[in-house]
Amino acid sequence: MRKEVSNKNYYLAEIDYKTQTAYSNSTERWSWDIYITATDNNEYIGRASAPGKGIEVPWTKLMTADYLQEMMEKCEEHMDAS
Repeated sequence: MRKEVSNKNYYLAEIDYKTQTAYSNSTERWSWDIYITATDNNEYIGRASAPGKGIEVPWTKLMTADYLQEMMEKCEEHMDAS
């Protein structure tokens, strides 16, 4: 069963990813599509995807009051893991 959520916010975030090797430092800017919504229980959840990178952050329960910052941190974690 699929449920439609009416209170959904969309953000486009650009996050700089810094890589460091023994010979150089570089910065690459990643674009992320971030969605944040409230459930029927007034819990906030978020998901994100990096178009062109094939990386997604699945729907995740958000715990802090700054939902967008929390999602951006989760995106950065996925960038480090890639």
